[in-house]
Amino acid sequence: MASKPNTKERRHKQQSITRKIIIKMAILIVVLFGLSVIIAALLSSRSLKKVTNEKLVLTAYENAYTLSNNIESSYSQTLGFAGSLRNISALPPAFQRQAIDNALVGILQQNDKFTTAFAYFEQNTIADAQGKTYQETGRDIAYEAVVYPDEAKTGFVFEKHEDAFDNFDKEYYREIKSSGKPYVMEPYVYELQGKPIMMISVIAPVYDVSGNFLGVAGCDVALDDLQSQNFTNAGYSSTHMVCMSEDNTILVDTLQTSTVGQLAKDCGYEQIAPIADEIRSMKAGMSGKGDKSVYLLNAELDNFVTGNQGYSVIVPVDLESGNLWSLYFSIDQNEFYAQIIKDTALLTVAVCILGILLLSIMYYSIKKPLKPIANIMAGAEKLESGNLQIHVQVDSDDELGRLAESFNATSITLNNYINDISKQLSEMADNNMAISITEEYIGDFSPIKTSIERIAHSLNHTLYSIIEAANQVTSNSDTVSSGAQTLSQGSSEQAEAIEELAASIERLSNDVISNAQEAEEANTTVARVSQWIETSNQEMQKMVSAMNDIRNTSTEIVKIIKAIEDIAFQTNILALNASVEAARAGAAGKGFAVVAEEVRNLAAKSSEAAKDTAALIESSIEAVKKGRSIADETAQSLVNVVEGAKDVAVFVERISTASKNQKDTLEQLTIGVNQISGIIQENSAMAEESAAASVKLFQQANTLRQLVDVFELKKV
Repeated sequence: MASKPNTKERRHKQQSITRKIIIKMAILIVVLFGLSVIIAALLSSRSLKKVTNEKLVLTAYENAYTLSNNIESSYSQTLGFAGSLRNISALPPAFQRQAIDNALVGILQQNDKFTTAFAYFEQNTIADAQGKTYQETGRDIAYEAVVYPDEAKTGFVFEKHEDAFDNFDKEYYREIKSSGKPYVMEPYVYELQGKPIMMISVIAPVYDVSGNFLGVAGCDVALDDLQSQNFTNAGYSSTHMVCMSEDNTILVDTLQTSTVGQLAKDCGYEQIAPIADEIRSMKAGMSGKGDKSVYLLNAELDNFVTGNQGYSVIVPVDLESGNLWSLYFSIDQNEFYAQIIKDTALLTVAVCILGILLLSIMYYSIKKPLKPIANIMAGAEKLESGNLQIHVQVDSDDELGRLAESFNATSITLNNYINDISKQLSEMADNNMAISITEEYIGDFSPIKTSIERIAHSLNHTLYSIIEAANQVTSNSDTVSSGAQTLSQGSSEQAEAIEELAASIERLSNDVISNAQEAEEANTTVARVSQWIETSNQEMQKMVSAMNDIRNTSTEIVKIIKAIEDIAFQTNILALNASVEAARAGAAGKGFAVVAEEVRNLAAKSSEAAKDTAALIESSIEAVKKGRSIADETAQSLVNVVEGAKDVAVFVERISTASKNQKDTLEQLTIGVNQISGIIQENSAMAEESAAASVKLFQQANTLRQLVDVFELKKV
């Protein structure tokens, strides 16, 4: 078991109250200042985010304005160019073509951002190349002129067609002709000097001085020229700007020029395409209501080039022509939070310095008032080590001073209590249970006095009870010893009687076993006799059947004899008739008469013999009847004998079964008697041991009485 650490060891392990207060205050200050820093950072982040969003919006608007201003400039120049052609129809036919060419070259010279300039005229509105009008030639002309700088940028190349009738079926042409408004075409690819160029077209209608529609004139702007404009990045290094047309074709991409001319969904910008569509649909929903405000969608989208999460704005680019483009502008999140992290770090350092100063001031302010605690702790440690002779000296009238006085008073009270308890226990240790407590125990110490008095009273009562019990044990031990001896003798006699009973049961069991065996043999014999009687009965039935056959045969013989009697009777009559006839015949019939007489005698003998035979057969039949009756009675007797034999077999079987059950019961009875015999023998042994124990108990009771007599007890 580990030993308890001493006071000095615990003092090193324990912290002072001053240190605990400072630590708790430090934790509280750290938590409060930490929360302050977090709240300040969140507020700063929120404020900076708002400012940054506004800055992003302004920058997006600025770039949208730059882009739209460029388009609007092209738009205005195209309108001016189209207006300069309104007097073409008023010129002499021979000069019309030259005036158109000069106007096309002039617009390209004024603005080098234009890739091409073109003019399409309605059918038969101007003269042909020879200066002949339709009225003069009767030939239909649809004039088309396209001009662009040559590769060396030193001259211009013209493409002219007088059969450009397919222009009239194009959508933009029909739209301009029907509405009379300029038109900005969505980006498309045009092959110029063998090179495909992605461009947009700004087209305006051309009217004569009378307001008649002559055709259209316009300029093409290559998207490369839009890409090269000076867009602002608002001072951020991770900006990314994308401008898309109404069909989400990329017009400008400040980080990936290879995406220009592609659809947003084909170059990884499918995230912003539906947002741009939403902006355009909402902007379109505002038209006609007089509301010129711009819908702004602020979203946290990825910077699709750097792959970092960023903050983005998408604003519409509303062109005067009615086209509604969209401009996406974003910066990386890391750059966005860089200033927040910097400001938070500075704030954290300032808070840490302030916290250290505050804790230092608090430490020295708390340490001096709590210095008396050391004296109180020293006194408490003496009490803890069991030294009650203490006096804590604290010159203070505050809580610590009152605490020191309480320690001193407690020490005196505890010392008095311990001395009194020691005195009472010493008296009890000297076999004096008649003690009396005179010290006054107060407060929670009063139960100690009550407990000591209860202990003394309990010991008195217990010792008196021991004396009384010892007396009773002494008086009863003789009786127990005598009874135990008597019980031992009786147990011996019971054991002898049980042994004789076991022998008798054994003999009875052998007789029952013999009876069971003889019953089984008798059962076997009865079964065998029953089979023999059954066989005799079957033979008797056969004899009865044979006698029935004899009776039936005798009946048939009687019928035959009856027939013989009838034949003899008829023969006798015939013989008489023959004798009569022979007598009539005289001497001639004498021999015939002799024969007839013999026949008559034979018939008489036959009749007599038949009668005798019939009488014998009748006697036989009667004897057969009597024999059959006797046989039936014999057969019935045999049946009764068989039934009786079966009943005897059942009774013998029951006797055999009962004998077996008696044998089993006697075996169990033998086992039980043997167990009783064993128990009686054990009782006899225990009785002898009990007698010996009673003698020892008597001796120990006397010894116990001698030990208790040395105590001085109160009367209870």
